[in-house]
Amino acid sequence: MFVGLGWPGWGPTEEGPIRVLGYVLVSLGVLAFVFAVGYGVPRIVGLVKNQPRRLLVEKRFAAVNDFAFCLSRPHDRPPFTGIPFRMGEDRVSFEVMRSNQLPFVEWGNYRYSLKRNGGRNVTFVAWGYLRVPLAGNVPNALFCLSKVKQMRRLTRIDLPRSPASVSPYDLYCEPRDEKVVMSVLDSDMVALLRNNKFSFEFAEGYFYVHFAGLFRFWKPETVTLLAEIVSRVEAIRLSES
Repeated sequence: MFVGLGWPGWGPTEEGPIRVLGYVLVSLGVLAFVFAVGYGVPRIVGLVKNQPRRLLVEKRFAAVNDFAFCLSRPHDRPPFTGIPFRMGEDRVSFEVMRSNQLPFVEWGNYRYSLKRNGGRNVTFVAWGYLRVPLAGNVPNALFCLSKVKQMRRLTRIDLPRSPASVSPYDLYCEPRDEKVVMSVLDSDMVALLRNNKFSFEFAEGYFYVHFAGLFRFWKPETVTLLAEIVSRVEAIRLSES
């Protein structure tokens, strides 16, 4: 497109400014073509080629570790009690693994859409999530990373309007519950979550981890990190039961 627009400006009878504009447009067109051929097309081909391999890795992991694996499942209603699951439309969870034995654990990716202007403008929002049971007497609370734009969308529903600052988190809960919810996790656990850019939530007896992006479950380091979090939360649950 840029090349087509800029080509007339190369003519010998064109004025100086028009020739300059034509040169710029042609240059942009050439750069765009080079980028598409050198980066865009190989990246798309790589994603298509590697996707079956990644799913095979995830399925093998699920089979070996006694997890039920679900590639994709739509949700007409919010599937869980965590706040991100109550937002938007066209909800779907995918690449979900749920343990078939104790301790219970489920992790996966989740997506919903936000529609504006009568559905003409649609924004898709994706999350990686982890959920495990916690002691039922922990009050509901959301520790939201204040510098992550996607996390700020969560404050639009069912939350107090004045969060407490627990750097780098904004803590949303009833004021009377602040002391209790801040004592559930130890400092090492909070540091682990913070360093991996995870927000987290206590909701109706479950502990949730929210990641503003997609988990790459075919990577061993992703699964190892989530397993460490699960182990620490399970230790907390057993100590309080």
